[in-house]
Amino acid sequence: MSRQSSGAASSAAEKPVLLEAINLTFRTMERRTRLFRNLVVCVSLTLLGSLVFAVVFRKWIFLFGLLAPPFYVGCFVYIDGRTLRAWRSRVLAMRNERGLEVEQLKKLLSDLRHIPTATLQSMFATLNLEAPKE
Repeated sequence: MSRQSSGAASSAAEKPVLLEAINLTFRTMERRTRLFRNLVVCVSLTLLGSLVFAVVFRKWIFLFGLLAPPFYVGCFVYIDGRTLRAWRSRVLAMRNERGLEVEQLKKLLSDLRHIPTATLQSMFATLNLEAPKE
């Protein structure tokens, strides 16, 4: 009897798959936005700091800081790619295991006006929308 009640409680506590996918997409977009903002801040501070230190101390060695932004951008691309791949694998797992309708998710999120359409479309373009494997 306790097994049935605990199983019923766990399925009742489980969120609907569409709501879970929406929350996952929002969190992913927020993380990508925060990551991009941090990239802009790091590049700006590095460039400005290198120039200011070079002028103030009159040492050209500080201008080597101008070589750091490509490294920052490379790290950004790597971390952003990992974030996007994690989102994609979780969405596809929800589709295969719990019957998430990806087209319904895409339409619902596209109808929200505060979400950047281009970002959302590029995220969904990475999904392989073939029929789920059984």
